[in-house]
Amino acid sequence: MSVLLSLSVLAACTDAGDDSGTSPIDTATADQVSLDGVCPLAERHGGFVLESYEGYSIIDGSVAEGVIPITILTESTTLGDCTLWVKPNPFCDPPCENGDVCDLDDTCIAYPESQDLGTVTMTGLDVEVAMEPVSPGYSYFHTSLPHPAWQTDALVTLFTQGGAYDPVKLHGFGVADLVPTDDQWLIVEGVDLAVTWEPGAEGSRGEVAFSLNIDQHGVTPTTLKCAFEDDGEGSVPASLVDALIGAGVTGFPNGTLSRRTADRTEIGSGCMDFVASSPRGVDVRVDGFVPCTSSRDCPEGQECNLEIQICEDAD
Repeated sequence: MSVLLSLSVLAACTDAGDDSGTSPIDTATADQVSLDGVCPLAERHGGFVLESYEGYSIIDGSVAEGVIPITILTESTTLGDCTLWVKPNPFCDPPCENGDVCDLDDTCIAYPESQDLGTVTMTGLDVEVAMEPVSPGYSYFHTSLPHPAWQTDALVTLFTQGGAYDPVKLHGFGVADLVPTDDQWLIVEGVDLAVTWEPGAEGSRGEVAFSLNIDQHGVTPTTLKCAFEDDGEGSVPASLVDALIGAGVTGFPNGTLSRRTADRTEIGSGCMDFVASSPRGVDVRVDGFVPCTSSRDCPEGQECNLEIQICEDAD
């Protein structure tokens, strides 16, 4: 189930937000706040996102007692603003028992359980929000925010009170909605990929994060991520495009462009972060590959390999 679908289901069932909470006073002003970015994956216990989509805004988050192994992507290649990340595929034999998970060294460890953070409050939004954890799992979410939930460049502060790691304070800024100016990203071997969007206002605190995955069913799928300055244009070098294609093309490709601010802090033995963002999906096509769910989707002379959802030459 996708993140967006999961949040839609949650919104239909219940809402864990409470707009009547009382928060600690944050005396910091916008020009006094520095942002430390997202957590390194090898240290990230979890965090919170505040996201503005087309027509609605949401808060979602959870923080575990440790790092979940499959979230630790391996850095493959970095060039300029962009990095190729490989998802691990740990294998434990015999399989891990219930309540355990296979670690990156192929041994079973206790699954890092989500933690009770107490009351999580966000100030600086158009309506202050205070959230209590939802059981089971100590997740936090709010899916009935006014939209838009913030004023552009407004200082947003996240507090936790009365739970594990208490107290935690993180900051973000209300980002302007991101508007991509590309109808489609065409991925062509040997060609730089140009990425464009309407640039942010001068002096705004956000960056633009790019994410591209064209290998949905690989054993160790590779994802391309970039962090661009918010000046309206970025470029993915052809060598990284070639490496991404070479790692495998399976299933329906997806790409996202997101204007965001990010902050992090140490908690326990790891890290927690807070990202305020405006994500937008962009249609993706890989030259020479046609994704499919049946052979009806394929050009004449090809049939659908359902295992990897790609059209291939018929035998």
